[in-house]
Amino acid sequence: MNWWAASRNVLALAVVTAVTAGTGLTFGQSRIPVPAMVGGAGHFLLGALITVTPAVIWLAFTGRARNANETVAVRAVHRLDTLLAVSCAALTLGMAVLGHFMGADAVALAIGRNTAFYLGLALILNPFAGARVAAPVLTAIPLILAVGGWKAGGRGAQPWAVVLHPSTSVPALLAGVTVLLAGTTFSCLKQPRGTF
Repeated sequence: MNWWAASRNVLALAVVTAVTAGTGLTFGQSRIPVPAMVGGAGHFLLGALITVTPAVIWLAFTGRARNANETVAVRAVHRLDTLLAVSCAALTLGMAVLGHFMGADAVALAIGRNTAFYLGLALILNPFAGARVAAPVLTAIPLILAVGGWKAGGRGAQPWAVVLHPSTSVPALLAGVTVLLAGTTFSCLKQPRGTF
């Protein structure tokens, strides 16, 4: 177990996740102007962009250790990696709920929701493409959502653009948690594609 924790740099991932959540709680309402494809400029919250960081770092840390020895290991390493991603999501969701109840802005709930959403996507993408391909794809998702996720005339976000929905949107929260649960299930059942 120590070799796994060292190869995945679990402590650094926990620190990155906590710092991302803390930064999101502090500066998450900052708006970044992004041109929208449907005309006009979309307003993209910093909290929707930085929450992809734990998922990308998780992919980087789990992907760098993939080799022939790991794929034939007795332990199901991919299940430990899945548990690590779910733990990061739980840490962020916990910090978000705690921050919300301690009087932080409503963006706190979006920070937890978006992090869970991105980690769920990472868990789904990793078995298909491997960590080296999944990380840049995942990094592009918030940018694609920022440009193409708005309804015409700026009347809100498209239903599929989960990270763009208001912080208090219950359907978006359910969608983020559902993607995390789907990713967890899929990742537990299918080993990631190895990079040899």
